[in-house]
Amino acid sequence: MSRAKKPAAKRAAPKDASFRPFASLQKKAAAEKPAPARPAPPPPPTGEPSREPDTFSAYMAGVERIEGKARRLPATQSSLEAPAPDAAGLPDLDAPARARFQALVTDSIRFEVIDDGSVLEGRRLDVDPRELRRLRQGRYPLDGSLDLHGHAAEEARAAVTRFVARRRKQGDRAVRIVHGKGKHSARGHAVLRGELGAWLSQGSAAQHVLAFASLQEEDGSTGSIAVLLAKR
Repeated sequence: MSRAKKPAAKRAAPKDASFRPFASLQKKAAAEKPAPARPAPPPPPTGEPSREPDTFSAYMAGVERIEGKARRLPATQSSLEAPAPDAAGLPDLDAPARARFQALVTDSIRFEVIDDGSVLEGRRLDVDPRELRRLRQGRYPLDGSLDLHGHAAEEARAAVTRFVARRRKQGDRAVRIVHGKGKHSARGHAVLRGELGAWLSQGSAAQHVLAFASLQEEDGSTGSIAVLLAKR
């Protein structure tokens, strides 16, 4: 008895790579999608012709110059030494903190001062005594000078503090301060001389000073001192 033959299985037709049944739908959706809106350019200034929105003039429209602004650099040397006024009269809120910090720095500085009536000299305790000897012998060139003739005590003290602070900031190593010999004073001696030693060793100027010594002139008198400044 013969077996019945099974029908041969149909082979799957090869896929056509170009067959894309949803291509028309994708094109239709892309055509119906709205284009992104572009930001409108800023309107041109009133009374001026229209310009490109990305030009410098368009973005600077309406900008006014601020008048009365302080200059970056003072015009004179005296304005460098003068204290800057408070802006618009406002209180300086950082002044107490700066005063406390300055007091901590100044209190940690100790000087050894000698004043026998004719010679005045002093040295910070952490400074080598040989530095004072070099200063006394004139081995340091003096980079600047401050003359205190005609100054009252408080005015002279402020001038000394500003002078040593500014000269140290400029990188000077030694300067000269003229206190006078007192020949024209009512008491017959230099009034500011004794005060000068205290200002340089105890006041706010002490943080800028390493040593100081009287400068002897040819006649043996002293009317000025040399001050060795701390490095920046």
